[in-house]
Amino acid sequence: MKIFKIKQFFRNAKYRVSLIFSFPHFWICILIILLAIVSLWISHALYRSHQDFLSSIFANIFAGLVTGLIICLLSGVKQFYIAKLKNKKNWLEHIRTMVSDYIDLYHKLAEKQFTTFDGTEELFNFIYDVGSHANWINDDILQSTFDKSLSFNPREYCKKYLNYDAYALVDEFSKLHDYLYEVDINFPSKKDILCYFEKVHKNLMRLHSNAYRQLRDIEIRLQEAEKSII
Repeated sequence: MKIFKIKQFFRNAKYRVSLIFSFPHFWICILIILLAIVSLWISHALYRSHQDFLSSIFANIFAGLVTGLIICLLSGVKQFYIAKLKNKKNWLEHIRTMVSDYIDLYHKLAEKQFTTFDGTEELFNFIYDVGSHANWINDDILQSTFDKSLSFNPREYCKKYLNYDAYALVDEFSKLHDYLYEVDINFPSKKDILCYFEKVHKNLMRLHSNAYRQLRDIEIRLQEAEKSII
């Protein structure tokens, strides 16, 4: 597992470095740095030749280039921070939408008027669909780990900040799938069917609640970052 994580880290790092080198503003920064170094060297050479006036001109050019570079770097860091927050916000909204869809279906299942599975294809498909929506959420989180467009690791983020360990819940979702797949064989009661969902539902409800809190925190951070003059 550790070897896989290391390989994944270097693979993502290589991809991001190649992206950085493809940005035109990266090469503009390199050009500014080179011009600043050349200006400083010329200023120093002129100073040693006792041409103080010309030396001061190139010294001022050097200072201006360095100041401009610092401003660009500060602006770049700010924009990078904002972009990361927006990236995380969009992903969280996507996950909350998926969980909300599942919760709506779960409530409809809980409100359905039946005591025991009646053997109809319509009820079987509905019950299985509720389970599928639950499973899609966990699968989405696990698969998002390989999404290079994301600026963070969704699985690690969920585990650390949302108290949701997608990898640890794989077995629970697998059990839920097996239970629901055999509904038309075992003819369980409605109470039993809801019990099948118990552990999964509890974790998804917590994910939904914690994702909402994280979204509110990110929105506040975004507002403050965008209003900041630095």
